[in-house]
Amino acid sequence: MDNHKKHSLGQRAFMLFLLKRMKFVLFLFALTASLWYSRPRVPRAYIDWAEYANQMLLLAGAAYFLLILIKTYLEYRAYTYMFTEEAFIMTFGYLQYDEVAALYHQIQNVNINRSVLDRFIGVSKVIILMIGSERETRRAHIVLPGVGKSKAKLVQKELLIRARKHTLPAQTA
Repeated sequence: MDNHKKHSLGQRAFMLFLLKRMKFVLFLFALTASLWYSRPRVPRAYIDWAEYANQMLLLAGAAYFLLILIKTYLEYRAYTYMFTEEAFIMTFGYLQYDEVAALYHQIQNVNINRSVLDRFIGVSKVIILMIGSERETRRAHIVLPGVGKSKAKLVQKELLIRARKHTLPAQTA
């Protein structure tokens, strides 16, 4: 892997992020479809209100989908990671960018997880476990989601090589 070059997530990561946020949008579209399907059963006095409700639900679903699409794209574009001489640096967020650095000598394990949805899309989740106290469990690991399967193996291999290289001089001294 290149030093000091920012790497981004693959294009499939965008689909993963989008599919994880689509539940409410799908619910709105299903509700719209059920209202449209039940339109013949609505009394004539309320047909205008039913049509209005159907159009409002469709508009709300489309607007919410557009909002989710923009938010997902911004989050996808912000996920980057970089290997430096001293640490693995990951940047994420969509309005506020957070940057997390994992010093190589603090890396304990590098695991690759693939859920059913991850396998369907063809991505992996790289989990970097850090040496740390039990009180700081939130900071004891770094998660890099949506990395392609082969690229995840390369990231895992590179992190383990660098972690081994940075811990060997401390043990021999």
